[in-house]
Amino acid sequence: MSSNPFLPFPEVVDVLPIVIPLPGSDLITLNIYAVGRGPITLIDTGLKIPGALEYIRQRLQSAGFDLEDIERIIVTHGHQDHFGLAVAMRQASGRQIPCFIHEDDRWRVASENYREGAWTPEMERFLAMADMPPSEIEKVKDRFVFLRELCDPLDDVSIMRDGDVFTGDGYHLTVIHTPGHTTGNCCLYESRRSILFSGDHIIKHITPNPLMEIKRTHLRDPDYRSLKTYLLSLEKLRGVKARLVFPGHGEYIEDLSGIMDGYVVHHRERMDLIWKALRRESRPLYRLIGDVFPFVPEGDAFLAVSELLVHLEILLEEGRVELADPGPPVLFRAL
Repeated sequence: MSSNPFLPFPEVVDVLPIVIPLPGSDLITLNIYAVGRGPITLIDTGLKIPGALEYIRQRLQSAGFDLEDIERIIVTHGHQDHFGLAVAMRQASGRQIPCFIHEDDRWRVASENYREGAWTPEMERFLAMADMPPSEIEKVKDRFVFLRELCDPLDDVSIMRDGDVFTGDGYHLTVIHTPGHTTGNCCLYESRRSILFSGDHIIKHITPNPLMEIKRTHLRDPDYRSLKTYLLSLEKLRGVKARLVFPGHGEYIEDLSGIMDGYVVHHRERMDLIWKALRRESRPLYRLIGDVFPFVPEGDAFLAVSELLVHLEILLEEGRVELADPGPPVLFRAL
């Protein structure tokens, strides 16, 4: 596994970016970070894919470390590509490396969640509401089965909360809870070097998905709305003086404020696009995809309808859209 030539991360003392290429994926890379002079803290782990663990070990060894030098793992949020290798790292290191995750995402990484599976009655109702055709539903099922194989469930975890601090030789990390992409999504701010480790909250080349929460019984806030919350989390970062942003995917960022401004404009433009499409014709979520997204990768129709719904939640709240038919499928109408 070779390093990615498109990501010239700047050299920063006591910070080692470990960049794992993802050929053919719009994410481009998986980025994990080792911070400190030893023992080190690892921010995220990447997926359980062939060669990844050995590649991470080699990168650590190039900086004078090994898996045994990992004091703790901090998981920015509970998606497979951010915790998938944690159990394998514990096994390879020969000890139970402490893993930290925000309390609102603890359920996502747990064995119980994976025993339950993604294909719940709630998911069936959501896809019926969206009017997704059977052929697309089968692709979504295949995608979820594939993703399940890219991680090991993580049960023995410690909880972190907004404002918690992790320190060691060469680093001082503060947890910033930034829900939206997930309910427990967090960024980490390294104050000595003014670096924001942004996970999936801030990514340079794409706008992160504020995903629709299907398993809502796990949420502390029954009224949680992911896009509305995500936009509030962006505002929460306005006061952070970050010289550099090191994201979970793709290239590093130097203009945090500019990226966030672009996100806000993007989401407002998407809401306007949805509203204009519904002015032409009332329709369910799946039938809006072609009007809003120029291209949807194979098997990603769930992500598309999820993103459509979180935008519609704000349009409904603003009174620009209403339910034309409670369905299923649910039809929306522009006002």
